[in-house]
Amino acid sequence: MNDYYQYEQYQRPQYVRSARITWGVQRLILLNTLVFAGQLLVDIPLGGFSLHGTGLLPPGGIVNQLFAFQPSAFAAGALWKPFTYMFLHGGLMHLFLNMLWLFFFGPDVERALGTRQFIRFYVLCGAVAVLATFVTRALFGHAVSVTGASGAVMGIMVAFAMANPEREFFLFPFPFRVNARALVIIVVGMNVLTALQPGGNTSVATHFGGMLVGYGYMKAMPRFRRWQLSMRRRQSGPRDPMDAAREAVDNIFEFEEKKRPR
Repeated sequence: MNDYYQYEQYQRPQYVRSARITWGVQRLILLNTLVFAGQLLVDIPLGGFSLHGTGLLPPGGIVNQLFAFQPSAFAAGALWKPFTYMFLHGGLMHLFLNMLWLFFFGPDVERALGTRQFIRFYVLCGAVAVLATFVTRALFGHAVSVTGASGAVMGIMVAFAMANPEREFFLFPFPFRVNARALVIIVVGMNVLTALQPGGNTSVATHFGGMLVGYGYMKAMPRFRRWQLSMRRRQSGPRDPMDAAREAVDNIFEFEEKKRPR
């Protein structure tokens, strides 16, 4: 990872690299929190909220009707819904868990991608992930309405595991350390078990969609960067000194054991 931090010295100032939480992650958490507060402010006066065991829930409010994702509405022309649903949440616990995972995994991914690309990655994972609900609708005929950042967060978790596969941490309630690669396997298993339970209200298809988008993006990014570098070399001639640093970062995601440029 030394090459990665060497690359960071060229790309971002010191205070950004040393901060535990990065700028993009901060703003995404703040945005999701403000949107949830807006849901409550709009839906409470209209009677579109209720109290459940997980906290304040606005499941049938006007905000959800307009901006949550439903496959039928999207097919009928509501093309904004894949981009808006991910900022809505069904309750305080739903919001808290998604933001906790974003806080934990997001900063490392943002440092690797850069803030602009990280935010694009977040939105792309969320927007494409929810389209997987068309598969479950076709197979099982489920009429779903999806809210939450889970699809985007699952993509970020996979990106984190690809960049740091051996990073270890404690995962409650397990009394032992697990690495990032094992965490992905555990999360996949938990989602499979959730999908097998009848009457669940979790969009497992969106979770798997986010994982696949995150994996595909992180595998494709080094190839795209190499293509960009080759095109730049053809146009400019001499090799850009920053190219070596960019290639070193790409190698992190490809797990290449070759010697990296110093």
